[in-house]
Amino acid sequence: MKSESFRKQALCLVLFFAAVAAVFALTRLRSDPAKKQAEFVVQQLLSCSSAVEQAVDAAAPAGSEPGLAAADTDGLYAFLQAQLGDAMTADCLDKVMANRLPTRITALAGQSGDQLVPADLTLKKRAGAENCYDFSAALLTATDSTAAAQVSGTITMVKEDGRWKASAITLNL
Repeated sequence: MKSESFRKQALCLVLFFAAVAAVFALTRLRSDPAKKQAEFVVQQLLSCSSAVEQAVDAAAPAGSEPGLAAADTDGLYAFLQAQLGDAMTADCLDKVMANRLPTRITALAGQSGDQLVPADLTLKKRAGAENCYDFSAALLTATDSTAAAQVSGTITMVKEDGRWKASAITLNL
């Protein structure tokens, strides 16, 4: 009788540890939601060259030269807010505009003569920094996938109103 009870207890203990191990394994396999959102923001920012150019030209005063010099920053800000406002904090969006990140990417696209498409985007969690990721990507021309530039930078994510949002972005072209 005792040995049967002992076997049941041993079996229950083994099953319990197997269940705990399975939970840990599944948790490790589950992806990092902050990283996923960071990847989305970087991808959108690096992909915005033709859309920004169209928004800049649409926002330019009638009769002015097309291009970045004639840009109405309010129109560009409204465009970026519509595109990325749910994925960035308001302060981050202000800094992105102040640092002219979208227009820098658009100017690079203008130099290459084609729309730019990010490729080989990698994000790595920065050691010692919570929800901060270093990223790098190649910018290729859309027409023939010629390398136009290599970009790198950092993106920091915060949870705001229950959603992961970019709170700071640096970009090195």
